[in-house]
Amino acid sequence: MFRNLITVLVFTAATLVATSVTTAQPATGTEEAPPTAVAPTAAAQPVADSAAAPTAAAEPTAAPTAAAEPTAAPTAAAEPTAAKPAGEADKAEAPKDAKAAEGEAVEEAYPFTDVTPDSYWMPAKAADGTANNVDWMFYAILGLSVFCFFAITVAVLYLTWRYRHREGHRAEPSTAHDNVLEVVWTIIPSIICVFIFIGGWKGYLNMSTAPGDALEIQTLGQKWNWTFTYSKGLETIQRPELHVPVNRPVKLNMRSEDVLHSFYLPSFRIKQDVIPNRYSYLWFEAETPGVYRVYCAEYCGDAHSDMKTKVVVHERGGYEKWLNEEYEKDQVDCREFEGQEREDCYISQGQKIYESKGCKQCHSLDGSAGTGPTFQGMWGQSRSFTNGTSGSVDENYVRESVLDPMAKVRAGFSPVMPTFKGKLKDKDIDALNNWMKAL
Repeated sequence: MFRNLITVLVFTAATLVATSVTTAQPATGTEEAPPTAVAPTAAAQPVADSAAAPTAAAEPTAAPTAAAEPTAAPTAAAEPTAAKPAGEADKAEAPKDAKAAEGEAVEEAYPFTDVTPDSYWMPAKAADGTANNVDWMFYAILGLSVFCFFAITVAVLYLTWRYRHREGHRAEPSTAHDNVLEVVWTIIPSIICVFIFIGGWKGYLNMSTAPGDALEIQTLGQKWNWTFTYSKGLETIQRPELHVPVNRPVKLNMRSEDVLHSFYLPSFRIKQDVIPNRYSYLWFEAETPGVYRVYCAEYCGDAHSDMKTKVVVHERGGYEKWLNEEYEKDQVDCREFEGQEREDCYISQGQKIYESKGCKQCHSLDGSAGTGPTFQGMWGQSRSFTNGTSGSVDENYVRESVLDPMAKVRAGFSPVMPTFKGKLKDKDIDALNNWMKAL
């Protein structure tokens, strides 16, 4: 009995000490964030995101920062890179440069702004109306749980000591029922539960009922990326990031192309499952301009941890300006150019399609195999397929793989690629082909 009590006390003390130590760490981590210009958020983002993107510290652009932080990358600082032959060093660094270049343009254009959390428990708020209700309920239940934990622990310790076995003392007989005590410990918890229910129900109704004048954005989740479709009159454009105006309700009409996903916006305190073969809805009103994180909070396969993007909250008038600029970019048709201008246009448009349509989640540019085969050195090579046939990588093969990916599946890889039929136009596939040739 006493051994178990000592174990409980030691465990409780260790938990309190560990909590106090870890509570102090985020502040120091934020203060020592290196002022790099290439990827300022890689080192300063909250701990919750560090596990999801472990490769950021290994990229060459972030290598000086990693060397400056002894706790983040002690190995990088100790590697004798100067001892390597020049040829081997170039060969080793090339894949990292290619991988780092994939997201540099997006990171520089829209750097994260929620690097300083509101507290140890919660990230920075971007929508006070929704977040305040969630935060209040969270802290109320947390405080109630902490109070009950210590109250019960103290009561157990006292009663164990008070009624311990002692020589010359007889065990006290069981007492009769105390009706007053039983009524008290039934009514008080019931009242607390009712208040918790009312607070949660009001918050749920607010989150599930979108205003009638909300801006609607179509949201598609598929392994392993998000695609957002914006309307401009009768035309539409698709982007991998969510862009919204400040101080205007936004409603997301969401569906899944394949498996169950979950759209999670920590800074807005909202999360909604995205289910195949049906629509689900979510709305919010951003009150603080900035760039905030978006995650998939439901395990959806191998690259689940890579299924993340960002929501860009534009200043007043900035959303309309962005929408017009992006629409004009989509009207570019490389077939209208000649010579070198056409080639440069194809490479630029192909790179944009590779990044915006989720290709980079599965297909690398550095020769490493992921969920799908790498694009590096792929063009013109002969490949074997799971149906026993083989063929070379050319325009027809790429087109067929984009529109009907199950027709020829590369040997050694799983048939998990979704179709892009109806999502890519002929000019987009032409740009993708010419871009792959130049790799």
